[in-house]
Amino acid sequence: MKKITLDTNCLFDYFERNPQCVERLIKLQESGLIEIAITTRIKADTFGKNQDSPIWGKIKSFPCLTMPTIGRWDISYWDEDVYADKLDTDLQNLIQSCIGNNIKQLCDIDHLIGHIKDKRDVFVTNDKDHFIKRRDCLQKKCGVKIMTPEECIEYFFQNGLTN
Repeated sequence: MKKITLDTNCLFDYFERNPQCVERLIKLQESGLIEIAITTRIKADTFGKNQDSPIWGKIKSFPCLTMPTIGRWDISYWDEDVYADKLDTDLQNLIQSCIGNNIKQLCDIDHLIGHIKDKRDVFVTNDKDHFIKRRDCLQKKCGVKIMTPEECIEYFFQNGLTN
């Protein structure tokens, strides 16, 4: 079974724009061929500390696992995230060397750290600026496979997981 992690933008697409690819991924999960997860950082991406966000109610009902990432002051919910260690700091530095050091990218970094720490197979995103344009660097330095939802479906099709 392949384990994929969805970036927050995939859920925005699913609930607010163009759900087709994510719907196909859900069907693959229902068939037992893949496992879909998101990281706890999705809360910071969607509403910060405001749990009244309309999208949050929808995300809570999305059929997936939620996995922790590293804890950060003023971002994390401490009952969900984990303390970072030296390896996490090294991993953060590798990711930053690919996507940059902008403080606004911390949630993006944290999504990848959670994905990598959980030893997942594919990180699925539509974020061209932080991930898609930099996926070769992230693959080389961090060993993370990054795909768009469309590429992920095609990847599973080519490898016989879907028709």
